[in-house]
Amino acid sequence: MSNHLAIATATQALCLHIADALTPDLEFAVQVVPRKPPAEPPAEPTITVFLYQVTPDPALRHRDTPTRGADGTLLARPAAALDLHYLISLYGDETLLVAQRLLGCVVRRLHEAPVLPRARIEEARTMPHLAGSDLAASPQQVRFTPTPMDVDDLSKLWSTMFQTPYALSVVYQGAAVFVESGQEPVAGKPVLRRTVRAVPSRGPLVDRVLSRPAGADERTPPEDGPVPKNHELVVTGSGLRAERVTARLGTHDVPVPADRVRDDQVVLAVPGELEPGVYALQLLHGLDLGEPPGPHRGIESNAQTFARRPGITGPVGVAERTEDDGLVGAWLALGLDMPVRDDQRVLLLLDEVAPPADRAASSHQFRAPFPLSGRPDPHTVRIRVTGVRPVTYLVRIQVDGVQSALERSGDGTFTGPVADLSATD
Repeated sequence: MSNHLAIATATQALCLHIADALTPDLEFAVQVVPRKPPAEPPAEPTITVFLYQVTPDPALRHRDTPTRGADGTLLARPAAALDLHYLISLYGDETLLVAQRLLGCVVRRLHEAPVLPRARIEEARTMPHLAGSDLAASPQQVRFTPTPMDVDDLSKLWSTMFQTPYALSVVYQGAAVFVESGQEPVAGKPVLRRTVRAVPSRGPLVDRVLSRPAGADERTPPEDGPVPKNHELVVTGSGLRAERVTARLGTHDVPVPADRVRDDQVVLAVPGELEPGVYALQLLHGLDLGEPPGPHRGIESNAQTFARRPGITGPVGVAERTEDDGLVGAWLALGLDMPVRDDQRVLLLLDEVAPPADRAASSHQFRAPFPLSGRPDPHTVRIRVTGVRPVTYLVRIQVDGVQSALERSGDGTFTGPVADLSATD
């Protein structure tokens, strides 16, 4: 790392690095100066090195994060990783092609030695205005690469320098220079004893999340699709076995018994308080580390999603039924087999059961109030329906995009749950 003089030191060292390449090949003296191209082109052979732009290094800009703890304590020195963009302009007698000869020397030097030598950095820091620079001690070396620029790019660059005539130039980028904070981080805690444990693992990989009725025989094939209540999850994949396996379902961490863990399959119960909706599942491998050994989180698997399906329990209650011009309005009360949070989005879907032959079945959807406040029981939802025909409807409820299932008869037709809006309860 380096202090606030790093940028200026890099510029001065670049000038020295270029000047070092001129002496063997040129019979005349050349000035290499760190400055903007002059409005009046110099008569003597001159090379100007102009730092026209500084940008964050895209690969290293976040390498030092996080620098502070949760309480604001400085844990590591912040360091800004910067790329330096230089415009190198060349001046001299055009009839003798001096500028082009200088250009050849510059390009050759930065191609054969693109890394800024530490000797040139040490030489630069001997100048009075750069005393105290520690760029030479930085483990990150500054490397220069040419920046391709077309006519349009050059025109934009030179137009920013008002009344400065164009000169033969080349553009280089220096990456990367670190400017480190001067603040001192807190010292680390003392170490009483060091313990290192290596565990061979390729990491758990989850392929699919299936389900089957809880307590079903191990030979019962799991099924795909949304997971209803009283179903357990069957997670398939590879590398799933570990000393301690925990399944993360959204914000719930569920320990998995060792006898339900295989290398290719994990079976776990879904917490009863888990609300309906879509969840990401991850398997966490834990290890016993330290003295005395204590549980620690180890490797995490990839995430796979599954849907928790709500179910409607009991008959659908119809209250405050009104009828106007042949259309009905009412409040429907639905009991669910799992709790619903107040901040979840709930949609009621109605489909006519037995429409007459002369028209198609009518379908409706109604959104529950948001948020679902003022409910005595999180397992119940009341939704207002308006402008529907006074007939019997199949009822489904959708919570955060996951719909409840309908009951079926032996011949495959839907039989419930239903809401009878043809008359009051």
